[in-house]
Amino acid sequence: MTLLRAREHAENGEHAAAVTLFTEALESPDRAEAALGLALVLEDLGDIDGSRVADQIAIDTEDPDYAPRAAYHLALSYERAGDLQAAAGAWRNVVELGNPDYLPAACLALAQLADDRGDTDAALAWWEQAVDSGDEEYAPVAAHDLSQRLLELGQAARAQTVLATSLRRLHPDSYAYARLAIVMGLTHLEQAIGAFSAALGPGTAPDLAPLATELLARTLPLRGRDEESVEVWRRGLADPAIAADVEARINRELPAV
Repeated sequence: MTLLRAREHAENGEHAAAVTLFTEALESPDRAEAALGLALVLEDLGDIDGSRVADQIAIDTEDPDYAPRAAYHLALSYERAGDLQAAAGAWRNVVELGNPDYLPAACLALAQLADDRGDTDAALAWWEQAVDSGDEEYAPVAAHDLSQRLLELGQAARAQTVLATSLRRLHPDSYAYARLAIVMGLTHLEQAIGAFSAALGPGTAPDLAPLATELLARTLPLRGRDEESVEVWRRGLADPAIAADVEARINRELPAV
């Protein structure tokens, strides 16, 4: 009854009465729920320190429902304050408590925090956990961030595995599907760049080198590598065996838009 009255006061904006009743309910079997309620009301009153203490009380109960909710609330509180180390600790509490409703968000948050501080291995591991959760909201975001980082690390094939699994879970008409499909295309561009570069190795036949030169030079800018593209054209023009063909390819008209 005390807890019910406390919630009613909180919903009606009667914060002082709600604090009193939530505090009384801390001594009841509903300690975890009361502590979380107290944390929320104290936050509304601007008592951030008191709110965090109440969150910790709820976390310490290890209640399967209210403890992870309190840890989630605490993590967000620290993030808003810019205390990222404390936020990471609260997110780890969410993970340790194991509630599947909050686990994907915690894994994604921990991945982003690890990535921001330059701990790539930890970031990859947390992103993978978020992807593996299959959560409709957080798994696609994690798949996007993970695959982008893998691309930067030169691991296009691994990124494709992550993306293929995630795309199978999504509706083709969704925004998340389109976002991941674009990254999938980027992985293929990276592989194409690698293949075209390999085709221009020592001893490349003169009848193949001009085509490989053009394909590589025209693909590189699609990944923002304009200077490398210029250098590929330059090398082709500097080779007497293929210079004329390369020049013709540079100057040929592309289909009008």
